[in-house]
Amino acid sequence: MIGAFKAVSVKRVEHGPVKSVIRVTSEYGHSKMVQDFSMYRELDQIDVKVTVDWRETFKMLKLVFPVNLIFTRQSYEIPFGFIEREHNGEEEPGQSWIDYSGVTRNGGTLYGVSLINDAKYSYSIHNKEMAMTVLRSPIYAHHDPTVPDPHGHYSFIDQGIQQFNYSLLPHEGNWEQAGTVKRAAELNQRPTTIIETYHEGDLPQQDSFLSVEQDNIVVSAIKQAEDNEDMIIRCYETAKTATEGVIHLTKQNREIRAKFAPCEIKTFRIPKDDHLPVVETNLLEWQEVFI
Repeated sequence: MIGAFKAVSVKRVEHGPVKSVIRVTSEYGHSKMVQDFSMYRELDQIDVKVTVDWRETFKMLKLVFPVNLIFTRQSYEIPFGFIEREHNGEEEPGQSWIDYSGVTRNGGTLYGVSLINDAKYSYSIHNKEMAMTVLRSPIYAHHDPTVPDPHGHYSFIDQGIQQFNYSLLPHEGNWEQAGTVKRAAELNQRPTTIIETYHEGDLPQQDSFLSVEQDNIVVSAIKQAEDNEDMIIRCYETAKTATEGVIHLTKQNREIRAKFAPCEIKTFRIPKDDHLPVVETNLLEWQEVFI
């Protein structure tokens, strides 16, 4: 580490019955970072909106979070699942979340914190520090062993203004019980809202297209089939626990019951013809035939 951002301003910019927002403005060299920390009355997480104006070269920027736990377990999201890795400080790939869980030093309580984000995919954990890589600024397309000319003119990557969001989700127990996967989906797959004026109609004020009874079963895709007008639903088990899942399709008046092995992915084809049964397919949407 060659330096750190220094806070030059900390102020409350929003305060109400739902949430409060603290804005922290920091500077380093010729760069500036603004973080809006949103804290809620009824939610147990902190949401952070980040704006970075980066003007440095030959440097990497990380956000580092100290976590005071022992006997730790480090989990990283991978496609349709997770992987556990050592906390050796090496840069590791991850998708929308990582989790650092263990035992508290005072009291021996199982505790942890999930770091969720919508734009960054590289992390590192070393000793009691969990870090997320925000950006890096080498010369564009530079390769070793070429030595840059100190008087040369180069383009550096990750320069200028960029924005992203992350959330800190502290939790008792493990991340499976905390609902980390669903919280990450809420951040990365926010609903599209359309403002509409009041008008007559038969639609209810609140409605649902699909629901799943089990929290550890997550629907990752709903789409039209590639070869006809059937509907495809893909889902997977998230907590490494064998589960019998129940999926309700309220508009089609259908119910899907299926047994999921730990971390298993399942794809279902729902025929457009209501008289035909729902069938399980592979990822290519072909119905598997066993002989």
